[in-house]
Order: sequence, then C-alpha cells, then structure tokens
Amino acid sequence: MEYAVAGGVTAIFIIIFLLTLKKEREEFSSVCDEKEFAALAEELARSLPAPTDGGKEIRFAPYKRKIKRALRRTDAECSDTELRRLFLTLADRKEELKKLTKTDFSLLQDLPAVNGTPRCVIIAEATLSHSRYIFCEDRTAKMLEAFNAARTLTFKEIDAMETAFRFALCKKLAFLCERITVTDDIRAAALRTAKHPRLRSRSAECKRLKGSVIFSKFCAGEMGYDTENFDERYLALTDDLCACLNNVFDSLDNISIFDFSAFYDPCGILARFDTFASAPPETRAAFLQKLGELSTTENLDEYAYAVRLENYGDYGKMPPFKVKRIPFGQGSVVFARFDGDLLLLARALSSPTLMQMLFGQSGREKSILKNAKIKSSFMPKSRTFSANFGISAEGDELRITPDFPSEIMSAECVLRHNGVRHNVKIERGEPSLSVNGTVMKGVPGVKLGQIPLEIVVTLPDKPGEP
Repeated sequence: MEYAVAGGVTAIFIIIFLLTLKKEREEFSSVCDEKEFAALAEELARSLPAPTDGGKEIRFAPYKRKIKRALRRTDAECSDTELRRLFLTLADRKEELKKLTKTDFSLLQDLPAVNGTPRCVIIAEATLSHSRYIFCEDRTAKMLEAFNAARTLTFKEIDAMETAFRFALCKKLAFLCERITVTDDIRAAALRTAKHPRLRSRSAECKRLKGSVIFSKFCAGEMGYDTENFDERYLALTDDLCACLNNVFDSLDNISIFDFSAFYDPCGILARFDTFASAPPETRAAFLQKLGELSTTENLDEYAYAVRLENYGDYGKMPPFKVKRIPFGQGSVVFARFDGDLLLLARALSSPTLMQMLFGQSGREKSILKNAKIKSSFMPKSRTFSANFGISAEGDELRITPDFPSEIMSAECVLRHNGVRHNVKIERGEPSLSVNGTVMKGVPGVKLGQIPLEIVVTLPDKPGEP
C-alpha cells in the first residue's frame, strides 16, 4: 500500500511537471547586412553582463526527438512533390544526422554563462540567426573579435566554440524537422477530412486547422477544387524550408574546417616565445589550459594574465627547483616538484625541455591548436631572434664576422675602444666593407685609433654565401 501511494504521488508530480514545462518555440531574427551585423556584434558584446561559472543544464533530448521523428518518415511514400523533396534532403544525410544526434553537448553547461546560457552558445546563435544560418567566416570573426574586445573569451570557451555552433545548428535543424513533420501531419489531416467532409468538418482538429494554407490546399485538391489560390503560398513555404535546411547542412560542414583558435587572445602574446610557438599542439593546449585555471583562481582576465606572464622579469634568474634521483635498474628515476603558479608557466617558456616535461603528452585526443605555428589574428608584429655580431678586438685591430639569421636584414651597434666611440652597421646586400665611406678590399681587419669610425659591413642576401 505504501509503495502504491508513493508511486501515485510520484506519477502526479511527473504529470504536473510535464504539463507546466514550457515548450520551447522556434525564434526568428532579422537578417542583417555587413554594417548592421558589425554594429549588432559590438552592441551584444557590450550589453551582456559578466558571465558566471556554469549555466543551466543543456537539454538536447527534445531536439533529438524532433530530428529522429522526421528521419523515421524519410522511408515512407509521399504523394506530394514538395514534401517528398524535403524528406529526400533529410534522407541524403540520414546516417550523418543519426551520428549528430549522439553528440554530447553537456560540456557546454560548465562554461561561463549569462542568465544560464553559455556565452559561446549566445555567440553562435546570434551569428547564425542574423545570417540565415549560413556560416560566414567574416561574420564569425567580427562577433568573436567584438566579444574579445569587451571581455576576453576563455580558452575553454574557444575550445568549445565549434561544439557551440554545432549545438545552435542542431537546435535550428530540430525546429526545421518539426516544421516538416507538422506539414506532413496537416496534409494527412486534410486528406482525412476531404474523405468524410460532413463527419469531420465539426471536429476539433478541423476547426483548429481551418485557417491553415496547407490544410486548405490539400483539402481543396482532394475534393477536386482549384488550388491555385494556395499553391503560390505553399511553394513559398516549402522553398524557404528547403533553403534553410540546406543552409544548416552546409554550415555543419563549414564549422568543422574553421580554426576558432585564431581568436584566443593570449596566443598573440605567447607566440612571441619560440618555445611556445614551436611546441606540439597538445603541449600548447595543456599549457593554455593551465593558464586559464590560474587566471580563474586569481580572478584575472586570461589576456591580462598572459601580459603578466610576458612581463615576468626573472626569466634569466629563475630559482632552482628540487629534484630527487632514485636508482632504478641500470638507470635512475628523477622526481621534480613544481608549484602550480606563474613561475610554472615561466619555467616552461624558458626552455623547450621544460615545456615538454611540464606540459607534454597531456593525453588530449584533440586540440583546437591545429597548426604547427600559431595562427592568430592577434599575432605580434615583431618577434625575437638571436643574432651574433661576431665583433672581436685584439689590441687595436677590429674583426667583424657576423652570423645573422635570415630574418634580420640590418642592425647597428656602438663600440667604445680606448674612450672612442665607433659606429658599426651590418646590412644585407653585395658583400663589402667600408670605413668612413671608403670601400676596403683585401683588408682582414680595421685599425682602431683616436678617430671615430663609421664602419659598414654588408652581408650576402642569402645566408650561407661567402
């Protein structure tokens, strides 16, 4: 008896929950031109409040049911040409859509959210809805740059951006599938009514659908009346539905080849470090994930944290770290302990070996940092290269044997010898040596005296030439 009462109470609560559950409806947005979209992106980025950690549960099950319901009807025969065209469009992607419905979108609910909705989902829906659900690289770039200008997108958000766009497209696809199945249901109801007009004309279904163009068209056609007044509007509805369906499918293909990592702001700073730029993608991903965790711990913007890391002043004098060596077989095992703070990241940037030791082999199956070199719209305009001027002085004789990387085209320095300052300039061109404007040939070195000299050494354009 007790179990029956408990079961009854549970059933009542479930029924009440289902009855009061708000049904989500398809939303429509105005289509913007390029100027309007740029203004919209800036306004949206500025108007959103600061995000909170985590949002509401991502409920994909209702959308999955809508898609599966439409897919089940793709094998059935349909006499209407327009509906058959829509079902064939779905049938062509049937296996792909089945895999799509198995996508796990739960990771989105752990990301920074505004009013319960993940910020990356807001970005995806705004970008697509104002572009007829056509994935446009330029518009996506404008939206991401606008949000970065207002408040830096985190590494986790950028990492999940493709998933967010996929979720927004799946959501739209579900509503399109629902419109297709509803159209098919209305057609079936119209055919039933046309077969028994007197019996069904007073039914609740007939009264509810009386003003529908789709219902009127199929009713009139089945009863032998002229449908010209309804055909044009019906074709406009199905054409728009088919076009939007194809836009969604094309966008699903295009987002998988778009590099969202280019819009992670800190990459523009960290790319100045050769250690980071030359590291494997998985290593960079692990490094950036740690940077994001540390910035969150200190309640600091990730871009600002990257700036702090760049301005770290002790790269040349880092404190030693403790290691412990234990003999093991023919070799030994070494244990090292590092504190998880800014110094940890600075150590990794100071040495490729430490970068790989601290962040290599992270176990990530996939990284958003796909390219061997960082591709970023925020790449720095200059980078640091090591150069050897090769300047040596034996007594009063000056010798210059520079070794410059190909990226350096010219450089200048001032040499002080016995209190006299001499200017030395090294540049690319036809190999030569000139002193105070006089070209010197066959001279192994330059004598330094009490007269200031202007020395110009010209290196070959191609490194390696004599």
